[in-house]
Amino acid sequence: MSPVTDDSAARGRIRDDLTRSFLVEAAAGTGKTTILVARLVNALAAGAPIEAVVAVTFTRKAAGELKLRLRQELDRARTSETDPSRSDCLADAIARLEEASIGTIHSFCAEILRQRPVEAKIDPAFGEIDNEQAATIYHRAFRTW
Repeated sequence: MSPVTDDSAARGRIRDDLTRSFLVEAAAGTGKTTILVARLVNALAAGAPIEAVVAVTFTRKAAGELKLRLRQELDRARTSETDPSRSDCLADAIARLEEASIGTIHSFCAEILRQRPVEAKIDPAFGEIDNEQAATIYHRAFRTW
């Protein structure tokens, strides 16, 4: 059995140090989403614009859960916030949450490509493929190879 380590100091840095970027790598169920949501709430309360928020996951389900948890925590933080300025920032973030880019890595990349199709040399009307289409293309390419 491996020893249990107290990572509260690291979690505190991730949540509170908004001047740095962090790479968080941990096993499932260890609280990565919880600390990410806490960091986002902290940044938004401090005045970060909601349209500058980008949070990417690998699955649509995880992205939906992330957005839901963020909305819940923003609301909880707003109701308990005593600083009027921070409370106003949180209320604005809640009202404009749909302006945040929270989704899959695929949807985020597609959004960037749609903003610059000429530079990317792609058809501006391109569409994303679903898992079934991706599997078909993969198998066709693998057989050809």
